[in-house]
Amino acid sequence: MNKKIGSRNFGKNVYKWKKNLIWLTFLLPTFICLLILTYIPTIKAVNYSFHDVNVIGEIQSNVGFQNYKVLLESSGFRKSILNTLILALMSLLAIPLGFVIACGANGVRNKKAQTVFRLGFYMPNIITGVSIVLIFQYILQVDNGLINLALSNILGKKIEIGWLSDPSLTKVGASIIQIWTTLGYNMLICLAGLQSIPTELYEAAMMDGAGSFRRWRYITIPLMRNNFIFLFITGIISGFSRFTDLYILSGNSSSGKPAGSLQTILMYIYQYSFENPSYGLSCAGAVILFIIVFTVTAINLKVTKTI
Repeated sequence: MNKKIGSRNFGKNVYKWKKNLIWLTFLLPTFICLLILTYIPTIKAVNYSFHDVNVIGEIQSNVGFQNYKVLLESSGFRKSILNTLILALMSLLAIPLGFVIACGANGVRNKKAQTVFRLGFYMPNIITGVSIVLIFQYILQVDNGLINLALSNILGKKIEIGWLSDPSLTKVGASIIQIWTTLGYNMLICLAGLQSIPTELYEAAMMDGAGSFRRWRYITIPLMRNNFIFLFITGIISGFSRFTDLYILSGNSSSGKPAGSLQTILMYIYQYSFENPSYGLSCAGAVILFIIVFTVTAINLKVTKTI
């Protein structure tokens, strides 16, 4: 009797295994791509960060934490970390702006008008980064830039603000580009969250005498929490991974001109990967970047769970 039960269970397990194997075969190509393009390079990068590596990728010697020490003692690398943090945090302004615009779009009852509204704000996301930078280089020009011309007309005097040439203002100019680019995406995520809130909650609150601000404070904001967390995490990752626009704004150089004000960790890594090859240092920089992003994300998730 026990043998029959055992053979039946074995047969069921084999059947389940074969059934799952069919689905696993569909995942195999994706897993292979991840293994080749992500996991193996990541492991090699971590390994390279502890070695002296020549330009053809051959390990010369084990240097331990020397590469990390060189980077952390470098004023240029520390400045690139600060630049990265400032630019990433400034770009997060797209979240509250996107939320405000989403609130306005959610109030539009005409479906066609709302579709046009959403499409118009999402358009920057499908424009190539190079095109966006070229457009804003014209808009933010010192002499004939549209923003300076508009300010000159409003204030009645010549305004020449170096949005992209003054080291103290380049982060503002670069952040304007990033905010404009990501605003539509943030607006769509917030709009989707707003439209998922049951209208019954607002109706019940109105019956209890809650005004528009109280409904917004105690219903809308709490129920949008997950959307805000998602946008914060993706915004931080996007801010830390910026490269193309900053590289072009720096005159196709990883030095972060002017005066290194736009050099981020990623540009620093690029510099020691291609312009002045030192793969051990560049891999150590990549590991540090990963640790920073992982730490910021983990802290954010931990804090939001306690709120």
